[in-house]
Amino acid sequence: MTLWILATLPVALAAENAGSKPASENERGMPDRIIKPRRVIALQSEPEDKETGRYDWGPSVMRDGHLYRMWWVRQGGGGSKRFAYRATLPDGEVFEFTYPDYGDRIYYAESRDGLTWPGIAGDDFAGRPEEYDPDANGPLMVLRPAESRHQIHHVGRPSVIKVEGVFYMYYEAPSDYRVTRGPDGQPKVGEEYGNAVFLATSPDGKRWRHWPDDTDPQPLLKPPADGPTKYGYGQPSVCYRDGRFVLHYVNSHSGPGDFMIRIESMEPFFKQAKTWPRSLTPATQPAGAPAGRSTSVPAGAVARFAQTDVRYLGDVFYLVRPAYGTGNLGVLATRDGVFHADADAHLPAQVFPQIAVRDPRGQNYRERLFPAFLTDPHGRILVEEGHAVLFYSSGRGFKEHAYTWDLQRCEVDVEILQTMAR
Repeated sequence: MTLWILATLPVALAAENAGSKPASENERGMPDRIIKPRRVIALQSEPEDKETGRYDWGPSVMRDGHLYRMWWVRQGGGGSKRFAYRATLPDGEVFEFTYPDYGDRIYYAESRDGLTWPGIAGDDFAGRPEEYDPDANGPLMVLRPAESRHQIHHVGRPSVIKVEGVFYMYYEAPSDYRVTRGPDGQPKVGEEYGNAVFLATSPDGKRWRHWPDDTDPQPLLKPPADGPTKYGYGQPSVCYRDGRFVLHYVNSHSGPGDFMIRIESMEPFFKQAKTWPRSLTPATQPAGAPAGRSTSVPAGAVARFAQTDVRYLGDVFYLVRPAYGTGNLGVLATRDGVFHADADAHLPAQVFPQIAVRDPRGQNYRERLFPAFLTDPHGRILVEEGHAVLFYSSGRGFKEHAYTWDLQRCEVDVEILQTMAR
């Protein structure tokens, strides 16, 4: 079973092993509080086979008119082709290997009510993309890696908006493998590294083209070439507000751990992006740190931790992410763009409030992954029957239990969210 190693894996395992010790109100600026959701629904029930089971994660869901659209990540690809990769080990030796045309791909499904998604289950849709509708008997694969100098093997974490009739999908993809020597002295192929943020565009949400070219996509955001080999930049979350494209993304390259960076642009390609002028300000500042921002916090870092979706409702931005290993989802609000409760947090499980989401399969399924708000085409949080809707993946754990990851949804009273912003 192939699994794209998530940037958050080491932190998540630490959180799970350490337990979820709540932080005090003084430490986090929010009283410890658990939110109870309604209508927790499993959208699928995949066979749990460790060898052959697929996993599903990273949904991006919008209501476009009367149609609900979902893009998410699933294993796919024919597996019949192999691609060559050439790596240089730390001692200078060149090592060549191949990898299959099978990995994380971006899929698409539709729904008439946002509750039932017949197209999620089953084999890949075999018809033409323009024929796909809510009655389709399987998901539609819409994006795969270009297998180019900038993206290899996987694509992931789509975030989709629609502006003036054009669909924009921001997503992540790796460009490199980490190759080292094992204890036996033989080359060892490790995780994919050098992730960057890319863009694809579509006229209908079904037929997509990498930007600016299908054969050689160019990253919108990529980490510097120098420095330690790390995950890089990825996990984008985008919205369109007041004529500006607002993008939050993970930076695991610049600071200790993962930070969510906010940038804005008047156009979708972020060619002249402006970094958000405010950042997290930890209570304890290193010696010599400039006023208002720690030297250990990257510019524009408005939150900590990965697997985060940031969208808006009115003049408030809301954040949702997993509280690793607890079965909960963390949710925060801000009017100035910075999620201050994260300033001195070490683990997402320490930050409250949290939404207690029970997996219908039982108490052993305590890992939530990559939650996202249901939005309108611009990325504004939708309110349905007085509730915000969240989509996410749920399972028994991380890499070793990826075959248990299924898509689910729940609803949260919007008055609770609005109270957080007061």
